[in-house]
Amino acid sequence: MLQLIALTSVLLVGAPQNTQYSYSHFKTSIELTVDISMIAVFDENGTPDVPEFVADSAQSFSESSVPGWAYVRTPQRMQSFNSIEQTVNKLVENSEYDFVSPVFLSENSLPYIPTRDLLVQRTHESNQDSVEALLRSYGEILDINFSGMERVYRVRTSLTDGRDVLVLANELAGMEMFAFAESDAIAWVKPAHMPNDPEFNQQWGLHQSNDHDMDLPEAWDISMGSEDIVVVVLDSGIDQNHPDIHQLTGETFTGSSSNGNPGNGCDNHGTAVSGCVAATIDNNLGVAGVAPHCWVRAGKIFNEMDLFGFCFGFLEFQESWAVNGITWAADSGARVTNSSWGGGSPLSGITNAFNTTRASGVFHVAAAGNDGSTTIGWPSSLDSVISVAAMSSNGTLASFSTHGNGLFISAPGESIRTTDRSGGDGYGSGNTTTIDGTSFASPYTAGVAALILSVDPTLSPDELENVLSSTAVDYGSGGYDTTFGHGFVNAKAALDAVDGGTSCTGDLDGDGSVGVADLLGVVDQWGACNGCSGDIDGDGTVGVGDLLAIVDAWGAC
Repeated sequence: MLQLIALTSVLLVGAPQNTQYSYSHFKTSIELTVDISMIAVFDENGTPDVPEFVADSAQSFSESSVPGWAYVRTPQRMQSFNSIEQTVNKLVENSEYDFVSPVFLSENSLPYIPTRDLLVQRTHESNQDSVEALLRSYGEILDINFSGMERVYRVRTSLTDGRDVLVLANELAGMEMFAFAESDAIAWVKPAHMPNDPEFNQQWGLHQSNDHDMDLPEAWDISMGSEDIVVVVLDSGIDQNHPDIHQLTGETFTGSSSNGNPGNGCDNHGTAVSGCVAATIDNNLGVAGVAPHCWVRAGKIFNEMDLFGFCFGFLEFQESWAVNGITWAADSGARVTNSSWGGGSPLSGITNAFNTTRASGVFHVAAAGNDGSTTIGWPSSLDSVISVAAMSSNGTLASFSTHGNGLFISAPGESIRTTDRSGGDGYGSGNTTTIDGTSFASPYTAGVAALILSVDPTLSPDELENVLSSTAVDYGSGGYDTTFGHGFVNAKAALDAVDGGTSCTGDLDGDGSVGVADLLGVVDQWGACNGCSGDIDGDGTVGVGDLLAIVDAWGAC
């Protein structure tokens, strides 16, 4: 652990220099500094060769999870701004690689590496022919309406230097014909996880005696979710063979795996997030998710970083991966997405994808962040995404949780028992783990949103926001505040608000009460039975879960 911390400080805190470098997020300039501890190199034919100035390749050269890219750790003698500039100049001039860039640092000290490709969107008013002629003067147009986003182009330039790409992108961004222009950059963001006791076995966020919880058992009397509602977890993948996750086959956008599976030994975060949404209930295994009968699905848009032999706890991605994942979620019919990541500088293509898909009916939920500050990070700061803070089991804001202006709601996020990668992979040796972070408050909220849509699938994202905010339990000062947002998310109150009450759960014979006749009705339909009235929990089988539902609902209703 000490070795990891020391190496991290060398790589990420290593005396970046102030420069005039920047990139444009829509029309706003985001300043960048140069990290003097690394440079990034690219070979379009595969893994780049180790440069001559690196003596110890095992500790100083590491492949990126983005194909063809690698990070080169600069020797101590070369760790100055001028030396980095000279080294990049030399590598570009001798054509040793197809593309070279300094590793820039965003305002949150997270790496940002321009690639030779651009993502640009022309404005409604611009002339399409003129725009495309201009773009072709800089390279090849790879995609028009990229990832289904109107007027968005992906362009491969002929440039070989990341600094030149920044200059070109900023020049285009300043033109009236473009809504935004930026490199299809490689970037890092922070997941929100801090694993602790893997044997902790209480899911306090669902139900506990002090009632600082989401009232899930009471909500499940109304609905455990519907398989018509799909939640896409935009993360580092989900263990597709996990025995305790109710999931559909996912999709990988990073090239590191297939079907949304983890792609390396560090890809653990997405599996833990997904269990909060839809871990299977009543199967005598592990844990239960908030919406156990809804589907969860992996949109693998990140690779967790295995850098110089360490799992760094950062998520690496290329912007186009995330754009593709967000638009795929919408196109595949997902009603809810979860993004348990953030902290980097805003990227226009991703912002545009969230905004566009929200407008088409997809409800986006994201973690507020784990730095304990009062500044909500991107993307949860977007108007098209709701931001979720983390609560402790005693009803206070978790000490690590970000909060502040723009916070929407709070949910359990400390000592959360959830799914872990199966077998020997993951955070521990079993199939479950205990973990902290707004990364887990966010999918809990996404799961509650899925339950609400299971009861009333006609709700728009704006209407869904209103249900969540109006039924949250007020904490802190009266009404909305920047510590808890609208309050602590409450599943039972939310479902009460949308449940029409036209039927009584378990009242099979329709006499206004649940009793012996209804119990016998379940027994008579025992076994596989899709659509049967006795299939109260909607899992396609009449069984023990349905008997328990009858007992829970016993009496007049």
